[in-house]
Amino acid sequence: MIIDTKGPGSFRLRALACLGLWLVVSLGALLAPGCYGRNCEGGVESFGEEITEGHMVTADVWESSGQHDKWLWFPRQHAFFFDVPALGGRIPYETTAYLSAEEEPNKNGTFAQAGGNVAIFSGVGPNRVDVRNDTCSDYYLRLVVKVPPLPPAVADSGSAPRSPVTDGGALPPDDDAGAPDRR
Repeated sequence: MIIDTKGPGSFRLRALACLGLWLVVSLGALLAPGCYGRNCEGGVESFGEEITEGHMVTADVWESSGQHDKWLWFPRQHAFFFDVPALGGRIPYETTAYLSAEEEPNKNGTFAQAGGNVAIFSGVGPNRVDVRNDTCSDYYLRLVVKVPPLPPAVADSGSAPRSPVTDGGALPPDDDAGAPDRR
């Protein structure tokens, strides 16, 4: 079929073709996935307060789930508030987020260390760190938190210190008894 581009109906034909092309492109954009509308609304979840939520690997390292366990579902625009009493009031100095497209990456897939907007850290404080997935993609998360060692405990000798008042006026024995006077 030959289209007459100079006749009186050619303008209408071109306008109709442009309108059809615009409708096809618009429909394709509406059906394509992406972050628009309400499909990227996220949620907020607290994790770590229960004894079954995460565990201490060493005295100074906590993880949300084991390397070979099921990882936490970390959907688009979701935030986790990790409140971990097991950290003993210490402030994390290193937090590492690992992500996978699979719930059990060591059985079914791979994982990588998170970077960029896929794991944004904030709210770091005693027993606490917050992580947000600021993308429109869904992942599984494993969080590892390192804290400084606890200060050494004060040794308790098991007996109360002696005092001249409570011991009937007697002073504790002099450790230098019998040593020559060095005046």
